[in-house]
Amino acid sequence: MSTAERLLTADEFEQLDEPEAGGKLELDEGRLIQHMPVNAEHGMLQLAIGSPLRTFARENDLGSVMVETAFRLFVPGSEGDTVRAPDVAFVPRTLADDERRAPSLPFAPHLAIEVISPSDRDAEVQRKVRQYLAAGVERVWVVRPEDRTVTVHRPDGDAHTYTGTDALSSDDAGFRLDGFALSLSDIFGG
Repeated sequence: MSTAERLLTADEFEQLDEPEAGGKLELDEGRLIQHMPVNAEHGMLQLAIGSPLRTFARENDLGSVMVETAFRLFVPGSEGDTVRAPDVAFVPRTLADDERRAPSLPFAPHLAIEVISPSDRDAEVQRKVRQYLAAGVERVWVVRPEDRTVTVHRPDGDAHTYTGTDALSSDDAGFRLDGFALSLSDIFGG
């Protein structure tokens, strides 16, 4: 006799304690996923990407940029609730005080950025990309430090990988205003 796996709801997920060892929790169609704390390179990349995005968004009153913030993703056809916390995210509006304090935001970000860790499996990364896009995210960046690349995924299925001295633009970020530019050399150094 087999026992069915008990899936958590997003409400149950939000009642969990933070992991004692640090890191972050996500909910993948009702299944709890625990991520170890990130290394220094990962954290530095989050800052190298998030800071220029935040500066541009603030200077042009475009919205909010945040790191490791939980979003409830409403993924059509999924068997359970999904809560993801991208490494960096942008939402095209300023968050109200009650939203800032909520355990998770009840909507998808406009831009979700995942910095790949050595322990991340490609199938899991692609699953996240599919979930983000299905939930209405306009742009998903997959940052691969080992390869020094950023792949920008769009809802229409287009995916473009930037390398070397390429620069990411306002269109890549999904900003409604031109003028944003972030070179890969600024992200990865040198």
